[in-house]
Amino acid sequence: MIQFKNVSKTYPNGTKALSDININIDKGEFVFIVGASGSGKSTFLKLIMKEEQPSSGEIFVNDVNITSMKRRKVPYLRRTMGIVFQDFRLIDKMTVFDNVAFAMRVIGARPKAVKRRVLYILGLVGLKDKANCRPAELSGGEQQRVSLARALVNNPSLIIADEPTGNIDPEMSFEIIELLNEINKQGTTIIVVTHEHELVQKFKNRVIEINNGMITADSGVTAEKTAVPIKISQEELAELPEEIKEEIADVSAEEINEEALKAINEGEADDL
Repeated sequence: MIQFKNVSKTYPNGTKALSDININIDKGEFVFIVGASGSGKSTFLKLIMKEEQPSSGEIFVNDVNITSMKRRKVPYLRRTMGIVFQDFRLIDKMTVFDNVAFAMRVIGARPKAVKRRVLYILGLVGLKDKANCRPAELSGGEQQRVSLARALVNNPSLIIADEPTGNIDPEMSFEIIELLNEINKQGTTIIVVTHEHELVQKFKNRVIEINNGMITADSGVTAEKTAVPIKISQEELAELPEEIKEEIADVSAEEINEEALKAINEGEADDL
């Protein structure tokens, strides 16, 4: 889905935002990106959205190398994405319905299709009864759900949420992430940038930590299991319960060690 190969980004003023980043995010994953302010999180998103160009390295989205993508093709790339912003970015003069419908009208969807899809998505985020309201008439949490509905309306394969809970209360923050979690279960890839570690801990999703432009932790990358034999002597076998000894009467300590090692390598003996 998304792959960074040795990606670095240095801005014209000399600020080094990212240094030799290597990341793989598979289709259907839910990934939290965490890190202190200025760590490189926003640059990471901008590179995926093709708002910025890496100084070196390659970026692939849906198996397409976007590093060399021509500018005229960028709008088509972004149509595969849904973006949720911290500050909502709703159009004040438009109703909730029209704010969400705007994303479909831009790509030339037919009016009947727009109405059907928008009402369905508003129902999904619990705002169907607010369709004729304007953003100023909604709470912060409701405005964020409108922003999420707008991101969802064109059925993107990827949703990028940049600090989606930054301007709403903790209870609503949980509801927004829970909603994203439910969307993820339908197969949509979700990337959420956040500084709220307590919120991240409530959900058992992959967490990538960026600090000073480098990946300092990634819960989705596990070290390979080392093949360490379990040393069982013939004397230790003799101390086993009688019922177990009967089952392994014809098995040597060497054979048991070999089977245990095989189980570890195949991931079947995590508790050994």
